[in-house]
Amino acid sequence: MSQRSVEHATFVIERRYESPREQVYAAWADPPAKAAWFGASDDYQLDFRIGGRELNRGAGPDGTAYTFDARYQDIVPNERIVFTYFMLMGSTGISVSVTTVELADDGDVTRLVYTEMGVFLDDHDDPRQRERGTGGLLDALGTRLGTEQ
Repeated sequence: MSQRSVEHATFVIERRYESPREQVYAAWADPPAKAAWFGASDDYQLDFRIGGRELNRGAGPDGTAYTFDARYQDIVPNERIVFTYFMLMGSTGISVSVTTVELADDGDVTRLVYTEMGVFLDDHDDPRQRERGTGGLLDALGTRLGTEQ
């Protein structure tokens, strides 16, 4: 039997988008808009409401199956999104996270603050790698919005 472990980590990523806050929020809330920047697979579902679920099943470059399974805990339109999510690699749980996305006007741009508090299980996942991957997704959001960060 392999040794069990947990690593707790929190990271914060900030981005500024040259788009109105309502447009940035819609990119999270609208299923086709989110699928366009989130790396959605053919097996993607988004029920964007408090208590709603987001599910994305796909494969990594090496063919390993991954599942992102989220529940929305709090939503304040155009201001805040709070969700919890569980990540699986195949059938193995690799992490559990609580995430907050905050949106605010910052002059002529929208400031997004993404905070994730995660529990990374049994050395199957790494918080630094997760932070880099999340940063890449937020960059993809900026590209989709047509803005520079």
